[in-house]
Amino acid sequence: MLQRTAAKHAAFFTPLLKPGMRLLDCGCGPGTITIDLAKLVSPGQVFAIDLEPGQVRYAQDRARPEQQINASFAVASIYALPFRNGHFDAVFSHALFEHLREPVRALREMKRVLRSSGLVGIRSPDWAGWLVHPPNPLLEQAFHRFKEIQIANGGNPYLGRALKGLLRESGFSNISIAASYEIFDDRACFVEWLANCLELKGHADLRKNERELRAWYDNPDAVIAVSWFEGLGSA
Repeated sequence: MLQRTAAKHAAFFTPLLKPGMRLLDCGCGPGTITIDLAKLVSPGQVFAIDLEPGQVRYAQDRARPEQQINASFAVASIYALPFRNGHFDAVFSHALFEHLREPVRALREMKRVLRSSGLVGIRSPDWAGWLVHPPNPLLEQAFHRFKEIQIANGGNPYLGRALKGLLRESGFSNISIAASYEIFDDRACFVEWLANCLELKGHADLRKNERELRAWYDNPDAVIAVSWFEGLGSA
């Protein structure tokens, strides 16, 4: 997550931003994308929320040395945004909606805080587009388990393909959808992330096979790629 940037992960959204805009980032995580967005809309303001206090503290600490004074961070739920109606020119969210039980409810709340004709930008993966080469049974099994955990938690690992319909159901107009693939150059980092996710739920299979996995991700021809959907709309 610390490697995410607006240039790479919000490229579908950033060309529509202008200096002076007031922007909301929902599910900001460690704030790496947020800080980039703040630079693009300066002297406008960016407000970012996340449900996890630790992520918010990290984002605040990260913004401070960069002197990004037009970026503010707070703990809040996307289902109850602490802002008045029509407060923002644009609302953004990256890698959040696949975790939500009620994506339409969240989108309607985002629409509430947008001004008339304000911009929404959502980017979520569709984990059916998971590609691994050379094939690796350990990774395939681990990723299958990861998707099962996300479903059990109320999320949808295939939400990306549904973004267009969700935006329309939530009342947005001028909707456009695109899709892209992210190739993970740092394969070891991705495998470590996946192992950590599974360990949090009591599954340590990847850790037990670290030597075999290292041989796989050290292969210079190895590839891991995941598909993402990007949705834009107007309030």
